[in-house]
Order: sequence, then structure tokens, then C-alpha cells
Amino acid sequence: MVEEKSIETSSTDGEVVREIHLKISPQYATISVIPKADEVNDVNFPRNLHNAAELFLRVGMVDNAKRLKERVDAMLNTYRENPDGKKNLKIGRASVCWNCGYCGLPKGYTDSSKNKQNPGPCNNCNEGTQTNWLRVTQQGVGASGNKKGAEIPWIEIAPCSDEDMQKKKEAEMAAKRAEIEANVKKAIQERERQVAEKALRDKE
Repeated sequence: MVEEKSIETSSTDGEVVREIHLKISPQYATISVIPKADEVNDVNFPRNLHNAAELFLRVGMVDNAKRLKERVDAMLNTYRENPDGKKNLKIGRASVCWNCGYCGLPKGYTDSSKNKQNPGPCNNCNEGTQTNWLRVTQQGVGASGNKKGAEIPWIEIAPCSDEDMQKKKEAEMAAKRAEIEANVKKAIQERERQVAEKALRDKE
């Protein structure tokens, strides 16, 4: 089951300028947001990422909702694909950033970081305080080998290093050059064929 949430954003004169539709999976409700000590008794505090996505949409923070959805869907898909260890993955405890909607491992995350009350800087916008830890459960992602409802780590594909990015860029440029050279060669051959055919017709 998938719920579709929508929000309309309007200009100052009341004219609707865009309408956003986001499919928010009920699985988001199985990823808990851990309140800090001063948030435990706040009845308005979003208790899970489904609540968080609804909150972002309700207050018009569409980009935050979209970023949350992209990050959570990527994590769920990674688990569904049964990671085989060949991809460069990062595993640990994730947080949600209320400033930008990013969900994932905090910047500078280490195994000891998960014991801190404050997750630390957001890996996307560097927000240092408006963040909360997340709790991902086996029930939400369907991971095998875990007791139903047991906490499991957040998993995400590690970003490419600067060296890998440079190699990728060089490979893309080389492929583009090869494509251009092939097109030029093909054009020259076609032109030569047309000239030869015209020469034969002129002789007749």
C-alpha cells in the first residue's frame, strides 16, 4: 500500500503555481525518530519518518519532503537488493535533519558517534543542532536474519572519492570524444559515397 500526499504552493495573489505529488510509503512509519531529552513529552514531535514527511508537506517545505523521500527510498531499495558487499557501502546509525530533510549518516560519523545525544552535523547542509537520531527496524525493510522488529543499521552507498569522480569524468569525456569521432567518420564516408555516385552518373 502506498499513500500519495500532495501539496499546492501559491503565489501572493492566490494563483496556484505548482502542485506536488509524493508517494509516501507506510514503511516510513517503521523508522522511528528518537526524541532528545527535552522533546520526549512534546505531543507535536514527529515520532517516525511518515510523520516527518507529512509535517514537511503540511508547512510547505516541499524540498525537504522530497529529499527525505529520496534518501529513505534509496536505503530501502539497497536492503531489498540484498547487498553482496561488492558495492562501497556505509553502515551505521542515521539521523534526520529538520533544516533540509536529509536522512543518513551524520558528517564525520564513527561507531562511537551513535552514543551521542546529538547526532552532529547534517551530511547535506551542515546543520548541527536541528537533527535527531533514527531507528530502523527489520519490520520496515524486510531484512533477513533479524528478529521481527529488531533494530538494524542504516545502509547507504558511499559517495565517490574525488579520484573516482575524476576517473568517471575522464571516462565520460573519452566516450563523448569517441562518439563524436565516429559520427564525423560516418559523415565523411557518406559524403564520399555521394560524390562517387555523382561521378558515376556524370559519366553516363
